[in-house]
Amino acid sequence: MMAGDRLARFRTTDWLCCLSYFYPFYWLALFLVNATPALLHAGFLRHRLGFFRIGFFGAQAVCFPPGETSLNMRDADRAGFLMVAGILLVAGSLAARLLNHGLRGLFIASLGAAAISQPLMALFFARRTPPPQSIAVAVLGACVIVFGLRWMLSACPHGFAIRLTAAAMLFALPVALFHSQVGFGPARGPLLYAIPPLAASLLAAFSRLRVNLRPTPVSHLIAGAAASLLLVGVLHANNVVRERERATVLRAALAAIPKSAPTAEYTKLFFQKGVNFTAEGRAGYEPEYAARMLDRLKAFGVNAVALVPYGSMRRGSTSIRYGGGWERAELVEAVTNLAHARGMKVMLKPQIWVGGGSFPGDVEFPDAGERAQWFANYGEMVDFYARLAARSHADIFCVGTEFGKLTMHEAEWRGLIARARKLYQGPLTYASLQGPEFETIKFWDALDYIGLNNYYPLPDDLSTAAVVEKVETVQRRFGKPVIFPEAGFTSLSAPHRQPWDETPRALSMEDQARCYEAVLKAFYKKPWFHGVYWWKVGTDSFGGPRDGSHTPWGKPAMDIVGEWYRDGGR
Repeated sequence: MMAGDRLARFRTTDWLCCLSYFYPFYWLALFLVNATPALLHAGFLRHRLGFFRIGFFGAQAVCFPPGETSLNMRDADRAGFLMVAGILLVAGSLAARLLNHGLRGLFIASLGAAAISQPLMALFFARRTPPPQSIAVAVLGACVIVFGLRWMLSACPHGFAIRLTAAAMLFALPVALFHSQVGFGPARGPLLYAIPPLAASLLAAFSRLRVNLRPTPVSHLIAGAAASLLLVGVLHANNVVRERERATVLRAALAAIPKSAPTAEYTKLFFQKGVNFTAEGRAGYEPEYAARMLDRLKAFGVNAVALVPYGSMRRGSTSIRYGGGWERAELVEAVTNLAHARGMKVMLKPQIWVGGGSFPGDVEFPDAGERAQWFANYGEMVDFYARLAARSHADIFCVGTEFGKLTMHEAEWRGLIARARKLYQGPLTYASLQGPEFETIKFWDALDYIGLNNYYPLPDDLSTAAVVEKVETVQRRFGKPVIFPEAGFTSLSAPHRQPWDETPRALSMEDQARCYEAVLKAFYKKPWFHGVYWWKVGTDSFGGPRDGSHTPWGKPAMDIVGEWYRDGGR
């Protein structure tokens, strides 16, 4: 047999073997990087384990030092550079001793990709500037990927195009496909996760490699496939057991929460010192985490929270899914009851998550038939949550959020509002986009509150005169009180120019705080103004001085909120 034929045969076996081992190797790498540091802290340093979860897409553990009582899922105890470096070194050394060239390279590259995953998530999804140790971990991870891919390509004959194709198809593409199933972040998420492996593939393919001609036994291929199937089976069994235990605990927790009386009288108008209280991270709307955060919010003078269960749809599709996940109806009802037990009012504000990087303001249906079908489907969603609002005695119900290209269809919205009135007897609002939608809606008279999601830009001197004039014009026309179901600014530089924009840039906690102060000073004591729900505070308490997102939590902006809510005179 000629050398080229032998190499082709060896290559085929090696490549199939790498594919068969990718899932268990990458899963193990994610476990080592994302869970092991916290487990070591808990085992040897007596830190308290916040949570430990194992699933089909890896494992994650978070812990915090003794004495800490709050669980911040995104910014809690993270392993430093030395700990992750040690894990990479030990795991890589064991792989080098126990595995052949191709497989050891795959595992080592998987370790590097896993090390990069957390900094990528923080930067592109959480809008948080990674701390120096995370940046160091990312740099180290990139180097490890290149090193591992060079080893993995040792069974490949010389040839840049072949090596690059092999590295991309056997590693970068599986990494992207893996993260496409995680369901976190925008549609570009999987591509972002694939960029470092692709760049590493280029560097590895350029390298001069010593070709390994030793064949990979077919038994390794069979073992890899068996390992993948076994891992899936074990994880499935673990999920079944965990969900049963979780359901039992949740039922007990829900039974212990005092229920709101659904027949109690509604207060039609009241002043709302609010925040959007969203289900975030592993905490979701689990009562344990929600109760802890509600107590902390109350200390800032918060007397109202907006709960935001999401439905989902694809742009261009009339189908809408809703009612599941970590915002299930029983959890929303439980958090409503927890808020009421603390003297807080609750706005139930269901929203639509539009896939493909869009938002509700992009949704439109020029075809009358499709538009009628969408309104019918959305009406069913409104009915579902209106019944939930009635059952949990939510204090306000929001019939829609930011459908800027659909609210021109006045008759359809009046129909939705009338349907909601039959199911829910409390006050209603709609959360409109700033600008043309807010200023041109004709059905405000059918609602109890005019609702503005206030993301109007401000000039560099933060003058609010123009915005106040726009809001007063609409208020005078309809004679209804105004609330802001959402308002907010990022903690990035100059957030007043485009308050909705979370494009990563320099952090500025002070700029965010000044914008909060300007809006509260402009509107708080207006007699027709009945409150604001700042966007947003999560149940997992994410935020802090390294976070650039809209949340005020752990930032000077939250102190501004507390000053006005406690001492603002209303």
